[in-house]
Amino acid sequence: MKRIAISGLGSIGRQHLAACSGLPDVRVDLFDPDPELLASARSPLVDRRTPDFDDLLAAGPDAVVLAGPDHTHIPQLLAALDAGATVLVEKPIAESVPAARAAVDRITDPDRVLVGYVLRHRPVVQRLRTLIADGAIGRPTAAQVLLGAYNTITVAASRFARAEPDRLYRDYSHEWDYLRQLFGPIGSVCAVARTTEHADHVEHPNLVDAMLRHDDVVSHCHIDYVDTVGARTLQVMGTAGSLFADLATGDIRLRQAAGVTVECHPASPAEGLLAQLRHLMEVVERRTAPVASFADGMAALEVADALRSSASSGGWEDVPTNG
Repeated sequence: MKRIAISGLGSIGRQHLAACSGLPDVRVDLFDPDPELLASARSPLVDRRTPDFDDLLAAGPDAVVLAGPDHTHIPQLLAALDAGATVLVEKPIAESVPAARAAVDRITDPDRVLVGYVLRHRPVVQRLRTLIADGAIGRPTAAQVLLGAYNTITVAASRFARAEPDRLYRDYSHEWDYLRQLFGPIGSVCAVARTTEHADHVEHPNLVDAMLRHDDVVSHCHIDYVDTVGARTLQVMGTAGSLFADLATGDIRLRQAAGVTVECHPASPAEGLLAQLRHLMEVVERRTAPVASFADGMAALEVADALRSSASSGGWEDVPTNG
């Protein structure tokens, strides 16, 4: 029987709790300083609820999922590692690059730290990586990302309780992570940020348009908290064809000289989280290394920080150590 501790019971923490029902032989302990969130999180797997994080660790969990506010991630991560647990920390790994860098030397066993870039566990993203690596469209030259994430505001249990400027760059660092995975390190970025009037325009900015330079590919990205319908798509142009993927539905259209091939690799967000938790259990048992490491989380956070700086300066910004 494995014991999983979940810290933070906003919308993503509750999703992790629900996903735990797909794991065999687990029990779950919960932490949140908000008594209402703590009491209202329901699952037959729950053994203990506590408003004290140290008390959460005292039970000796095998794994800890950190889903609380960004500024809690690093101190809770280090405490959980000291307690002997394997840790899945939600993105972003910290509220700032300096906070994350300060923890690097204290993580003596990086194979016990996973970052919650759950898109890496979605079949559509895995298939895209295979198609690109196998040369299905020749050499990739450009990519375009469109993301409308207004629904995040509507489902959040606690994330938007207070305004936090410049969060959009970090909230959706998923995009910076999978673009690095597909096309390699991001050397420099340029961004334009705006805030448009909206019924729930709690975010400033709530629209970001950016260009990201990889070694051989330029990625064009639009992300926002405005589009009420929502979209998450990726188009990749290459020297021998193109790919279009709807990351929400799992649909892929591969265009080559011979014609168009349509594939579908559907997976719900819940299925992605379950796949990530199964991977977490494999890491706990030392059967595999983390798919998304602390170094990956640091790299994505550096891109987010460079985008914020670029939007402020109006020019291109280099991204340090983005290997």
